[in-house]
Amino acid sequence: MRDMLRRLGGRIGVPPLLFFLWLPGAALAAEGGASHYMQGAYGDFLMAYVPDPGFSVRNDSVFLSAHMGGALKGGRLYAGLDQTSVMNITTVTGMFEVPAMGGFLGLGFGLPFIVNEHVTGDAAADYGARSRRTGLTSVHHVAFGGGGDRGGLSDIFLMPLIANWTFGECHLTVMPMVFLPTGYYSASSLTSLGMNYASFDGNVAFTWLHDERYELSLDAGYMINTENMATRYVSGNQIHVDWTLAYHVNEGLALGAVGYLFAQTTPDSGPGASLGGFYSSGAGIGPAISCAAPLWGNDFTVETKWLHGLGASHSFLGETVYGSLLLAF
Repeated sequence: MRDMLRRLGGRIGVPPLLFFLWLPGAALAAEGGASHYMQGAYGDFLMAYVPDPGFSVRNDSVFLSAHMGGALKGGRLYAGLDQTSVMNITTVTGMFEVPAMGGFLGLGFGLPFIVNEHVTGDAAADYGARSRRTGLTSVHHVAFGGGGDRGGLSDIFLMPLIANWTFGECHLTVMPMVFLPTGYYSASSLTSLGMNYASFDGNVAFTWLHDERYELSLDAGYMINTENMATRYVSGNQIHVDWTLAYHVNEGLALGAVGYLFAQTTPDSGPGASLGGFYSSGAGIGPAISCAAPLWGNDFTVETKWLHGLGASHSFLGETVYGSLLLAF
């Protein structure tokens, strides 16, 4: 069982954070209906467990299919937006034992690449207009739609400090994160690859592993967003919680359930928030499985999870599927 934990562990700082990047632009709460926090991305097995010092390389592939109603994008108010996205992220972390603090210190970074983002939107409205010739008012109907595809580098994220401690069956990790606006952005396009602003996300993760079989893991974070200078829009700050309940069957197999909750704690603001200071929120749940085995003398893990959105307000709601590969040296 110890060997299994070595393979499953060591993933602190390698969450599929990915997906912070889905729809930049001005919208109803959390600009474009998204932020640098991606629902369910932090919910991993043994998310606060660090078995040994060393380096880890993780690759995550993510598929997202979601819908949001009532969004202002590219200067138009859409009745609804539909999005499908495929993303790949490579994350590298290093953990070092520090006897003076009785735990581990480390750092890491992530390179996200959007394989393809497909977005479509549509809207229709009726309005009255007075005829100059007759002076009578008549009803007119207007409808428009749009769509697009795009791929490329998205917003790089840094983990400048990862601190971890173990207290018996409990494990604690503190991990602040910084998201940088490195992805392509256009205020007038339905498809952008980055948010065009920086975010700071303070995270604390906790894992309780009882009898090396039963696991409860939590990650709680608070995200602070800066201003998008292109749109003068400031997305409200968000609190988010990701959780995992799991049973470790043997040295190579773990089964579990994952979920997330998030909500804005401050309203959107700035001159670009012309529709008001809305608040976004959402929740989701789904199954997860992890398989671990030695590879070339190193610890290799394959994971997959599916997050089903249970509900959302002023945010995207849909399905997200993750496939993850982790190699720990």
